[in-house]
Amino acid sequence: MLNVWTPLHLHTDISNPSYFEVVSQADQYIDWAVKQGQKAICFTEHGNAVNWIKKKIHAEKAGLKFIFGIEAYVTMQLEDDTRYHTILIAKNYQGVQTILRLSSQSFNRQDRHFYRKPRIAFDELKQAFSEGNIYITTACLAGALGANLIDTKDSDEVVQRKSDILSAWLGLAESNPDMFLFEIQPHNNPEQQQLNNACINYASYYGCRIVASNDIHALNPYHDKLRKIVKKGKGASYSNEDEFELWCKTYDEMVDSFVKCGVNEKFAKQALDTTNEIADSIETFELDRSHKYPHLYKRPEQEFQKRIKQGLHERGIDKMPKDEQQKYVDRINYEYKVYKHNSAIDYMLAHEDILNAAKEHGIHFGFGRGSINGSLIAYLCGQTDMDSVKLGLNFERFMNPERVSLADIDVDSYSVDQQWIQKWMLTTDKFHSASILTTNTYGLKGAIKAIADGLPRYAGKPQYIQSIRNQIDADGTIPQALYEEHKELIDMARDIVGVTDSFGRHAAGIVVDTTPIDNTMGTMTIANWDYPVSQIAMKEIEYCAWVKFDMLGLDNVGLINKTAELAGIPYPTPNSDFIDFNDEKVWKSMRENNIGIFQFEGDRAGKILKQVFSDETVSKIKEQVPDYQYIDLLSLANAAQRPSGASYIDAIMNGEFKDNGHEALNKFLAPTLGFMVYQEQQIQFLVQFCGYTAGQADILRRAIGHKQKDVMEQELPKVHQSFVKTMVEKYGDSQEHADRIAEDFMQVFIDSANYGFSVNHSMAYSYIGYIATWLRYYYPLEFCTAAFEVWKDKKDKINKITKFAKERGIQLKPVKFGKSKGLYYMDKDTNTIYEGTATIKGCNAKIGDILYEYGQKTYDSFTDMLIDLYENKIYTLDGDKCSVLDIYHKYSIDDIKEIDKHIKTKANGYSHEQSKEKTSINSKNMLNLISLGYFGQFGSRKKLALLLNKFKSCYHVNNKTLANKCNKYMGLLAFEQGLSDDEYPLLTILKKEHELLGRCISVNHAIDSQLMYVVDFTLLSNKAKVVLYSPKYGKEAVAFATKKTAKNIANDTLVKVTGIAKKPKNVLVDGQWRKSKTDYEHWITNIKLLVH
Repeated sequence: MLNVWTPLHLHTDISNPSYFEVVSQADQYIDWAVKQGQKAICFTEHGNAVNWIKKKIHAEKAGLKFIFGIEAYVTMQLEDDTRYHTILIAKNYQGVQTILRLSSQSFNRQDRHFYRKPRIAFDELKQAFSEGNIYITTACLAGALGANLIDTKDSDEVVQRKSDILSAWLGLAESNPDMFLFEIQPHNNPEQQQLNNACINYASYYGCRIVASNDIHALNPYHDKLRKIVKKGKGASYSNEDEFELWCKTYDEMVDSFVKCGVNEKFAKQALDTTNEIADSIETFELDRSHKYPHLYKRPEQEFQKRIKQGLHERGIDKMPKDEQQKYVDRINYEYKVYKHNSAIDYMLAHEDILNAAKEHGIHFGFGRGSINGSLIAYLCGQTDMDSVKLGLNFERFMNPERVSLADIDVDSYSVDQQWIQKWMLTTDKFHSASILTTNTYGLKGAIKAIADGLPRYAGKPQYIQSIRNQIDADGTIPQALYEEHKELIDMARDIVGVTDSFGRHAAGIVVDTTPIDNTMGTMTIANWDYPVSQIAMKEIEYCAWVKFDMLGLDNVGLINKTAELAGIPYPTPNSDFIDFNDEKVWKSMRENNIGIFQFEGDRAGKILKQVFSDETVSKIKEQVPDYQYIDLLSLANAAQRPSGASYIDAIMNGEFKDNGHEALNKFLAPTLGFMVYQEQQIQFLVQFCGYTAGQADILRRAIGHKQKDVMEQELPKVHQSFVKTMVEKYGDSQEHADRIAEDFMQVFIDSANYGFSVNHSMAYSYIGYIATWLRYYYPLEFCTAAFEVWKDKKDKINKITKFAKERGIQLKPVKFGKSKGLYYMDKDTNTIYEGTATIKGCNAKIGDILYEYGQKTYDSFTDMLIDLYENKIYTLDGDKCSVLDIYHKYSIDDIKEIDKHIKTKANGYSHEQSKEKTSINSKNMLNLISLGYFGQFGSRKKLALLLNKFKSCYHVNNKTLANKCNKYMGLLAFEQGLSDDEYPLLTILKKEHELLGRCISVNHAIDSQLMYVVDFTLLSNKAKVVLYSPKYGKEAVAFATKKTAKNIANDTLVKVTGIAKKPKNVLVDGQWRKSKTDYEHWITNIKLLVH
């Protein structure tokens, strides 16, 4: 039998976010370990324990013992900058918790634990080590021993410092020699050989064991080559890297390497065998997979009951007729028993508390997302706005006693509000919480860049690399000719696809608990996010049944909320009594334009909407079902447009009913025109026609959807038999006919279970679509204003809402003093929408809101406006209050001198006080606004810029005497009156607009149509791409040119385009570039640079 050793110092690609070093992944190491005959595997990532649960699951599935470890960075004191590499290995689960706690703490960016890297303080490590649950190894040359070996060239001061550090670390060895391990490595490097000798000597002196390691950073020499290429491309290679063979080696290869670098064979084998001793000493542990619901209340049932009763009153249920009330009471009693049986009451209370905190902050939510809409109690507690009794929605799809799974509710809110909610959850003292980790990995195009940057043929040629990437299709298809030309690059790139490069956070998910998570899952911090992030990913969290809340951002919620605010109406919901949900004018407007209709804004969806709500289709449906509701039809279309609806979408669009062979089935499926569309229909079918309970039905539906063969083989014959029995006994069908329709309908049921959509989900989203349409119809100005704000960063939607607004006679204008606010704002009198200052570089929304208030006043000059803006004192003159501008207007200079005297002597009735905060609007803000023509009513951009500069240089607000300031004021008025109203050159204006807005806005219909401004100029591998702005028409266009034609063109220049041609676009079809027969590009054939 071959000798085997257990590497205790091994890095996967999860070590990369700290500093890129590895392309090998955990599963590759696991496969290698199994082939070598290892009994255990240990992962020690740089500074983190990320994905440790996933690694444990995969290792144990492969038959290996999982050993938990990290390579920590340890500092002697948080105040210094040191970080010594140190291997920490958990001997037992208590050790796992200790290391996780230390790792979580090391990411604290507020107290210098995190300084470039996550660091553990030596005293913290010392205390943890004393508990006896973790092994320490001395690690590599960057460890405390390796970095503090005394050199003959060291000064006395350095010797003393190193001695003190060594003494502290060796004190750990002395305190627990069984748990402190000296690590030797077989590298052909003088410093490493010196460290090996020191470790052997120290181990002998303190009675500690020696462990061998190879500081593994690669699966094999090829992976080592790949990682070095990527590192080189990132500018992170070392000059002596060839001295370190950091890949997996067999026992015998390790012995040979040790001998070559001067370690005695006996010591080498002893050190290798010790790794197995350590592995054998590690205690295994099981993961806790119990449901970890947050527990916020001592008496959760009483609290839950109180909230339900409160909801009955707030939702008006207690005012319904008694027979109607009873339906709700019966449903509440049933749901309550299920919540209690499933131990989910704590979850519902915690979820409601989160929503209530947001509502108190003025935040609104979508009407419900997913299966939670089937819960009446959730409706009563304000967790959904869908009345499941009134709307006939299914509770068991969300929760039932036969399926005791972890509750999961997702919530939609406007993306800006989403951030507030997440931050509240991450900072409240109610929970221990964290954002959920994501790992950012290389796709094919990213991998090609990473490899190319490190290869001599491509390095330093970004455009060349980009041209290669541009030829790869979105699905990863690579043209054969391209592959042949760059075979080595592409093959290497494919080998690092999926490798982790950095960490991120889930956009919506927050994991919460009411017990600490820093020592059970581990937390960390990432760049550009000031809150904890879990050290395990979503699937690991779900596997161990931690509770997560998904707070998702949805523009349409913001669109509805902002429109309602502008319209001065309450936030509309499916329960709003001021909305007619059968308003045919609104439904007809929906089919005419799909802008802002949630789930239907794409071109295909718009066509579906137009056809489904056509007079012909609606008429056909109402012939069959006279009381058919429009909202049900929208919900059906919502489901049918998805891939699962491919087999029946055409029938739905044309109002065609499917005959299922029996009146009972046709009646059952009438709401969906005879098709089994919804998951809830599958449940109800099994209940109504096959005798299942709703809970049993949901479990079977899920099993079929997941294609669980054993369940299907066992249950489907029973379903068939029960269905036939019901059809014969309850509906009077013949055995033969029931058998025949059962054969067909069972396949319908199976297909639906595989691909069905949820009506609980679809109905709520359909209400979002209708309410947005209702607001759009009755409040078009408010709707468009809100849409411009919500979609400000989405160019395609902005173009569509611009077109919609113009069709309704709504004017769109750039920022203007007196009309614009911080965000988009409307002028009802003129039916106009003005852009806000928040979109301007160097400005913000607050500036626009401040200036809007000043804009409601009347000023005789720009000088007057500047005085009013920057002077923040109010004077009391003989009992009357006056602003500085009032004084300048009302009094002569002699009178003002007298006022100064009275103020100075504090005469009775004369004083001044600060009336407002000093304005936050600075000169740069004002110049930017002037450059955009914001203050156009006062004069040209050039004139106002000169005046502002003059004002800032000669008028000083803090001057103590009004008379002096008044003289300056009079001088500024004269200066303003003497300025000409000449404007800057067109190029200067367009440049400034492009700089501040990212686009041009000036329009002059008198300008030559061939005159264009170059917004963006990009040289591609074989052509130039030019984005042009026409100041005559106020529009942008994209064109291409040969490099020769465009040789003198540059960004931010004026050009005259005198020749342009329309050519077929090159498209990638089956890996080959071909001329399109339908798509065209514009090519510039003649262009002249006018102004540099």
